[in-house]
Amino acid sequence: MSYEKWEEDSKRGGHIDIGRARIFGSNWYGASANWAIPMLTAAIKENRREGAFHILMLHTDVEGHQTHPIPALSITALKELKSVTDYVGLGHTHMYYEIDNWAFNPGSLEVTSIDEFRETRGAFIVEVDENNQVSATHLRDYRQRPFQRLSFDVSGYADTKDIVQDALKKVINEARVAEEDKPRPIIEIKLQGHLGIKASLTEALKEIREEAEKLTDALHIRIKNFTVPVEYAIAADMPEDATREKLERRVIEDLIIRDNRYKTRVNEISDAVIGAKRFALSEEDPEKIAEFIALKLVESRESEIEV
Repeated sequence: MSYEKWEEDSKRGGHIDIGRARIFGSNWYGASANWAIPMLTAAIKENRREGAFHILMLHTDVEGHQTHPIPALSITALKELKSVTDYVGLGHTHMYYEIDNWAFNPGSLEVTSIDEFRETRGAFIVEVDENNQVSATHLRDYRQRPFQRLSFDVSGYADTKDIVQDALKKVINEARVAEEDKPRPIIEIKLQGHLGIKASLTEALKEIREEAEKLTDALHIRIKNFTVPVEYAIAADMPEDATREKLERRVIEDLIIRDNRYKTRVNEISDAVIGAKRFALSEEDPEKIAEFIALKLVESRESEIEV
């Protein structure tokens, strides 16, 4: 790993001088970030400038602050960079945090997924004195698009017309409405609970979305259907903000527990089901999927024998 000075003509290079600051770029290292940091530290050390304020732009998840499933950069590894930098500008995770008044992650200026709408986000205004002491102010006083999540429980309803009517009453009473000269809201309406009717909700969901758009003038109405037939009272106690992956696993586990053949091997069988599904979605060969399932079944039997 090495740096070359930015060249305006070729539009290439790894560091640039702006006033008293020397700014270093870096690659996206993903799950290899912990492995890359020592080499990155050495490369910066070789290219420091006497008297400069050294800034590193680093795109990575950091331990304790990540929202993504890939392994994060450890705090220990991150702090190796302290010996060669005065300021680390972080990105990737769309939430605000700072570490030791040295590493700063402002959070994305705009929400990119409704799952992150509650996170604090903004921009940093940073002042540096003659002794390279940092004073950073996190600003949020700009126009951000409003997001809102509403939940409606369908349990106990016997007619889709009543579901539509009462869901729209909730929209009228609680939903944010577009305001003049302000960003229009994005609203998610989540239907949950045990559905006690056999009719499909497809038309009902369409009607709720269309009428909610008229009532709120929202930029987008997102309908999420988490209802389950009343005969499958599964995942009922999961939190409202549970991820799709956690809900999927819980639903599968609840179904497996109902089968006496497998209820003592819930974790292993769940792994087999979820793994087989992912193989199928990636269009893996059926023979390989069958081999995977067979292997998981053998492992689950061996686990049961050990217990």
